[in-house]
This record gives sequence, structure tokens and C-alpha cells, in this order.
Amino acid sequence: MFQFNLIAYNNPLINYKLFNQNYITGSENLCGSFDSKQFQDESVKCEDDEIDKFIRQEQLKAKEHQNFIEWIPFNKLKNLTDLAKGGFGTVYKAKWEDGPISWDNEKKNWNRLAEQDVCLKTFYNANKDEFLQEIKNQLKSRSKNTIAIYGITKNSKNEYMIVMNYAEYGSLRELLNNKFERLTWEKKSLILSDIVNRLKNIHKMGKDVIHKDFHSGNIVNQTFTECYITDLGLCKPVTENDPKKIYGVIPYMAPETLRGEKYTQASDIYSFGMVMLEVLTSYPPYYDTPHNEDLAMKIREGDKPEIKCEIPKFFKEIMEKCWNLDPRKRPTAEELKSQLDKYSYGGEIRKQVKAANKSNTNFIQYDPNEKHPEAKYTSEYLSFVKFKN
Repeated sequence: MFQFNLIAYNNPLINYKLFNQNYITGSENLCGSFDSKQFQDESVKCEDDEIDKFIRQEQLKAKEHQNFIEWIPFNKLKNLTDLAKGGFGTVYKAKWEDGPISWDNEKKNWNRLAEQDVCLKTFYNANKDEFLQEIKNQLKSRSKNTIAIYGITKNSKNEYMIVMNYAEYGSLRELLNNKFERLTWEKKSLILSDIVNRLKNIHKMGKDVIHKDFHSGNIVNQTFTECYITDLGLCKPVTENDPKKIYGVIPYMAPETLRGEKYTQASDIYSFGMVMLEVLTSYPPYYDTPHNEDLAMKIREGDKPEIKCEIPKFFKEIMEKCWNLDPRKRPTAEELKSQLDKYSYGGEIRKQVKAANKSNTNFIQYDPNEKHPEAKYTSEYLSFVKFKN
């Protein structure tokens, strides 16, 4: 089993299809050949021989855009601002002056696209070997659906950073805090369908491929309804080598995980059910409760969070299936995608939506200032949970 960070990707702003050119940054496979060796000869060399060797090996292996990375000098990254501080790392936004590379199939040479916003991720207290292992995990997990990882850089504090595409609307949690009133039930359905489709793609990579840290802070939005799974906080620090230590965000963790049982794809489904609650109501689960051992015990025993507004029966039934205490009885991501795609069919759903809207006339949206001071929505070490042997 391997553990990874995945970002699903389908950004139309980056899906360039210019005449007679093949772009490394689009979501299509390259239809023509490109000269990796030529780019290596012209590209900036990393001062660290080990990292430079790793980058060049990846370049020579590249057969499509997802596999092509480069060393990006830090002085080419401007206007750094904090995006998120997770339990184990920090994410920044920056402007990359050069922008991603592109291959001109007619002229047989490399070009640069215009400057572009990018996302930088660094990990607390990670040494070079630990950083390299983390980016290897990310490269291993990439597919046609994953966001472009552009390369590696090193900041003025000598911290290595992964450089990847930037999602315009930030995390799903930010979107819900700032734009919830603009989300119709139809848009909520589209958001959920897109998220679970990305989760389905992760799970289809193999039975042992599990996200393990699925919550609204690890989902980013390019638009209102295009959501991509990422790992802005890690399910464990890159410096953590003890496999028995469990990290996570308690309200999104499945009961069996909090009992110390192994992660399964059904654990991710439970977490998706909590994401559903947040998308449908604006309220994160257990926002008004300390996130501690007492809450973990309640969840282990089958406790469910409060539903703060009326939800159409169509959504509520799907959500509660995800919360089933028995992981074997939870739907798969593929089944959830099929169910959510039925939203637009039939007059019965429209009746449910109309009734919900009527009941929610005086609904008050979630205010982050109301969050309990001991409610934590970033991953942390849970000392009271141990994996069973």
C-alpha cells in the first residue's frame, strides 16, 4: 500500500489547444514527440546534484505532460502569499514569471507560456531525503486526471518546495464560507458529483489506493463546480516514520479508523459523507464541539453531526448511506457518482427542493467565528488512537 497526495485536474484555462503545438500543461496526452534532452541542455541546473539527477531522470522518462517537471529558480517566483497552514506544511500562492513550458511540434523547440499563478507547498522540518520521497509519492500517483506538477524550487530558508498549478477559488471550505449563498441545489449537486468522480478515479487505481485524509480543506476549486482533490495538509508529516501513529481531522474520520482499524476505501466514503453535509448546509461537522478524545469516542459509537437546515430527501438518503457504521454497507464512489448524477431527473426531486427552500426561509449560514475554540480542521496527531496489530 502506498500513501499519496493527489490533485485532480481539468482546468479549461490551462487546456491549451493551439494550432500545431503540443502543450505540456494541458489535460490531453501529447500527440507528437518532444525532445526532453534538448530541454535538459537549455534548462537551469539545480545546485544539488541529487535533486538535479532526480529531475533529469523524470524528464527523460516523460511521455506526457503529467510526467514532466523542472527545477524552477526561486527568483522566478514573485508575490508570495500564504494560502493555508496545515498540520504538517504550508501552502503559498506565487506568480511564476516564466510560466510552464510548451513544445512547438512544427519548429521542434521549447517555448514558454505567459506568466502564471502557481501553488507552492513546503513541509515542516523535512530534510532533503524526506522531501524527495514525498514528491516521488506524488509523481507515482499522477494520472490523466491529476493537476500539473511543474517542478521543484528552494526558498530563501533553504526549504524545498513543490510547484504546481493554482486553483482560483482556493479550498472548498473557503468557497463555502465566502460564496455559499450563490450555490443553488443544482450547483451543490454538480460540486458533489465532481468531487466523488475524482475520488472514484483515485479508488480505481487499486483497492489499496486510499486518500486517508479526505475533508473540505483538501479539496480545491478552479470554478464554482470544478473541484479537485488535493492534500494541502498531509495525512501524516513527511518526517513521521511510525506506521502506528494516526493523524487526521476527527469529524471526517470513519468510526473504524478511530477504533484503530486499517484505512479502507470505505473510510474515504464516510469522509465524503461529511463533505456532503458541509456542501449542502455550509456547516462543517461538529463545528461547535471540541475535537478531542470524547468526540472520537462518540463517533466510534455511531454519533452523527447535527444537520442545520432542511435537505432534500434525495441528498439526505445518499449522505446517510455514507455514514453507515458498517463500512461494508457504504456505497462505493462509483455508486455515489451514479446516484448523484440522477439529480436532474424527475419531478419528485424538484418537489423536495421546493419544500426544502420553503423550510429554510430563515436559515442562517455558517459563520466561521462561531467555531468552537477547540475545533480543529487541520490534521493532527491523535495520541489516543493506535492501529491494531
